[in-house]
Amino acid sequence: MGFVERMAAKADLMESMMRKLDVREAIADMPAAPSVMRSAALRCLSCGHAGECTTWLEENEAPQHAPDYCRNKDLFEFAAES
Repeated sequence: MGFVERMAAKADLMESMMRKLDVREAIADMPAAPSVMRSAALRCLSCGHAGECTTWLEENEAPQHAPDYCRNKDLFEFAAES
């Protein structure tokens, strides 16, 4: 898989994770949303757990928290508390 394809796949995973955790709108409403999203995307892009993430997303219908290996877990939890 090339770089562009890997970026697109990771972006899809991050979007799915935000929607599944119901934090997409909270993150989009943050005062520095573009910067926050860019940083989150870079963390996701550098993550080595894409396969585990895909499986986790398929197996968890309404999770309360991101998996422990998620590099954006703190952001997602902060957004959920907002």
